[in-house]
Amino acid sequence: MRVKVVVDPDVQKKYSTPPAQIEFYVVAYLNDPNGWSKKGHFFEPVSFNPDVTIHLSSNSTVNKECGLEGKLSCAIMGGKTMWLNAERWYHGASKSKLSLDDYRQYMVSHEMGHILGYDHTECPCVGCPVPIMVQQTKGIGKCKPNTSV
Repeated sequence: MRVKVVVDPDVQKKYSTPPAQIEFYVVAYLNDPNGWSKKGHFFEPVSFNPDVTIHLSSNSTVNKECGLEGKLSCAIMGGKTMWLNAERWYHGASKSKLSLDDYRQYMVSHEMGHILGYDHTECPCVGCPVPIMVQQTKGIGKCKPNTSV
């Protein structure tokens, strides 16, 4: 799947992270051996004609595009666009119990799951690794932190 990573101008201005660095991490997370590649998906960065466009966006942009509040990210089920919340990208979510790097991987993988057609799920059992399609930003229940698909 060809992906284009875009850092929205207001996010670029606020955080000054080179867009190429964001793209590098997003593509690395997507191609992690414990991620969607386990299910036969491979992700290639492109500049033109992407299958999916991934935006690193401000909270206000995500709220406007997705109708969400609470510093969440979103992607349309089976869609072609993903909006990653920049505040979460740079600060994570303590309720997920993940390190910042692991949280970023979760957030990218979770939203790509929606694009691939997967809906939200719940923690299946006490002590189980939390499934990637649980909204880990809101908490993981009695599951263990996890970034694998």
